Amino acid sequence: MNSFWNLVGFEYKKILHKKSVRIVLLLSILISAVSVGGTLFGSNYINGKVYESNYAAMVKDREYARGLAGRKLDGKLIRESVKAYSKIPPSGRYQDTVEYQTFARPYSPVYSIIRTIYNTESSRFNMEDFQVLSGDKAEQFYSMRRKEQVQLVNETGMSSKAKEQVLALDAELKIPFTFSYTDGYTRFFVMLYTFGLTAAFVMAVCTAPIFAGEYTSGADQLILASKYGKNKLITAKLFTGFSIAASIALVFIVVDYILSMCIFGLDGGGAPLQLFMPLSPYPLTMGQTAWLLAASTFFACLMTAAVTMLLSAKLKSPFGVIILVGLLLIVPMFLNVPESNIVLYNLFHLLPANMMPLWAVTDGIQYELFGLVFRPYVFFPLFAVLICVFLAPFAYRSFKNHQIV
Repeated sequence: MNSFWNLVGFEYKKILHKKSVRIVLLLSILISAVSVGGTLFGSNYINGKVYESNYAAMVKDREYARGLAGRKLDGKLIRESVKAYSKIPPSGRYQDTVEYQTFARPYSPVYSIIRTIYNTESSRFNMEDFQVLSGDKAEQFYSMRRKEQVQLVNETGMSSKAKEQVLALDAELKIPFTFSYTDGYTRFFVMLYTFGLTAAFVMAVCTAPIFAGEYTSGADQLILASKYGKNKLITAKLFTGFSIAASIALVFIVVDYILSMCIFGLDGGGAPLQLFMPLSPYPLTMGQTAWLLAASTFFACLMTAAVTMLLSAKLKSPFGVIILVGLLLIVPMFLNVPESNIVLYNLFHLLPANMMPLWAVTDGIQYELFGLVFRPYVFFPLFAVLICVFLAPFAYRSFKNHQIV
């Protein structure tokens, strides 16, 4: 056993002692860290003059939201928000008016939630409509939300069983929602996609030479002829690849979480996900969603590591491996598969890059297999683990059976 850990330690040294790897790791973490607070740089302008810095605006909006925290998002709060917005005079840009800044701005999160439900393809809903929203319609918010949810679910190509389960989950939501400030969590959600892709690419840079590097250096001839060349050393390489991928993913996830919470605030862990995604059918809190999104991102990175090591064992150049993995991570961002083809849609979202966005992890489209229905945030990690278990032996055999020239 000691010899195995010695081999693992040697593999770590080979990876981390490279100056280029250390530079990539450091720069990627620094750039990603700065991007968490990227929205706070700059200023807001009104009539061509600086009104407030973005940081000051965040602090002000946070205090406004905290002032509403704990209140039920019911007809009373909606009518109160409508009354505040009704004070805004006609304007080309209503956010520039004194009335908005004075009366309506504290209720802007409420307006955002209401607008999501009332703004449909058949009926557009803007600020002017909100200003004249009737009391009766304000009371109908949750019935309208449910109606919209039922329509969205029934329009999918899911089986009747999956549709029933989604609507049953939606019926479990505790209504009315309790309002809370949640910007720390929403920033974590938004940035984790960028952090996850960056972590996956950095991991590919680190693990691409695990096998291919031995081919380019000629060390494969010595390794495969050595005492441990065809068993323990290959296992140590695979363990190193997966463990370093896991470490990099964890570091990026933790950095994103800590910075998001420190900069924007820890509030809202127990708040319903529907404050950020009003039409989500899942009875999850923001804190629970953060854990599920982090888990999906983590296992997507491990799956990327499995693909990287298989390519590393197959190809003769680490550079070629990095290019192919980079394309695997980047290309899906420019493609779109319609929900009408539900099988292809679900398969497309099993690519590593598509397992990281919040909207994919909490998608209402379910995965159906052998009569079972899986939620995306359950199926993604399970699928990633299966792919890792499936590909690792292929990488093992590819390097083991490599023909020494």
